[in-house]
Amino acid sequence: MSNDANDERRRAPRHPAKVPLKARPTEGNTGYVLSGESVNLSERGVMFVVDAPVKVGSAIELSFVMPPEIVGDFPMKIRCTARVVRVDNNAAGGGKTGVAAHIERYETIVAE
Repeated sequence: MSNDANDERRRAPRHPAKVPLKARPTEGNTGYVLSGESVNLSERGVMFVVDAPVKVGSAIELSFVMPPEIVGDFPMKIRCTARVVRVDNNAAGGGKTGVAAHIERYETIVAE
């Protein structure tokens, strides 16, 4: 792991949080969405698991609800663009793919 990645972790600590999420590749033919679950979250990154392979360097769009333990009094719907920085095939057994992604941009989604 590079020093930059270690420095980033110190600036934005990750919090253990298991929340359902949707991941959609944003490059090429993006007609599919992956369902997964976060492992940990921070302002700058997310680690999650999915049932399909993902490539390092891929641009993805993620949507999930940030739990109140991280953002304050109430859960917050988030949509963000991120870049995959690490992939762990067969994460935690069971054929899941562990994906670490750096969040490049995010926005809150207002409930309707």
